[in-house]
Amino acid sequence: MHSPLKAPERCPHCNSTRVTLKGTRKNKLENVRILRCRSCGRRFTPGPLALRNKTYPAREILDAITLYNRGYSLAETSERISSRFGHTVNPSTISRWLNQHPRATTYARIRANGKKLFTPTTAIRSIKLYHRQVYEFAYHRPKLALLRDGALDDKRTGDARFAPLADFLESVPRTCPHALFTRDDGQRGSQLSGDFIALNRLIVNEKQNAATETAALILPTVGSNYERHSKLQRFMLANDSVTVAVEVPIWLGEPDIAALQSQYGVELVPKNGTPRSITGHIDFLQVR
Repeated sequence: MHSPLKAPERCPHCNSTRVTLKGTRKNKLENVRILRCRSCGRRFTPGPLALRNKTYPAREILDAITLYNRGYSLAETSERISSRFGHTVNPSTISRWLNQHPRATTYARIRANGKKLFTPTTAIRSIKLYHRQVYEFAYHRPKLALLRDGALDDKRTGDARFAPLADFLESVPRTCPHALFTRDDGQRGSQLSGDFIALNRLIVNEKQNAATETAALILPTVGSNYERHSKLQRFMLANDSVTVAVEVPIWLGEPDIAALQSQYGVELVPKNGTPRSITGHIDFLQVR
């Protein structure tokens, strides 16, 4: 089997773009491409550093982690992965993979509580939204239930201030005004201008945290640029403790726009061309 890993555009050692293919190496379960940097002369293989030189392909490792955190037991995860990829993967091997990536799998802390509430097949609900392009809205049902209890961090604080958020996310399949997202007289949130978005006042702070580490783990394992975003979304929704939903639709009608502009003294849209609606989607909705 050929590895589907996307070849990096830069050398991981010197950051040069002068990367060339230097053949393949046959591992136990796949053929891995070997790359060479023409600047520093180092050779390397595609994929995240944390998953290199493994007996099993990166996709199997990540799929097994996700299946387990959706609620399947180690034995059930082993059976499903072995059937899917055509060779045996022992439960002890999967357990070792889980222990090797604690920062990307923080849902493990509350997994037992979530498993009591929903089965693996009902833990995540997703629907396709046809809003000029197709968005796959999805939310994690155990996390929302724990959010209502104030127990998303595995500490029953009794703080249920996010309960309305959970109610909103669960209502989206029934209440989302899909027509607003396809109207010609509406405006996308990403197209807003004016005083509301003042680029010269934006401060960008780069951070290294669990989210950036997870992205560094997932993105190099996806062979197609088209799939990279959705693969990362699905992994974080199933495996971290703070991502409760992805591709969340948001919308403002005319009364909402007028009320916000009046209350906060901002100009969401130019006065001479106020659209009848503003719509958008939140890539990752996290609660901390």
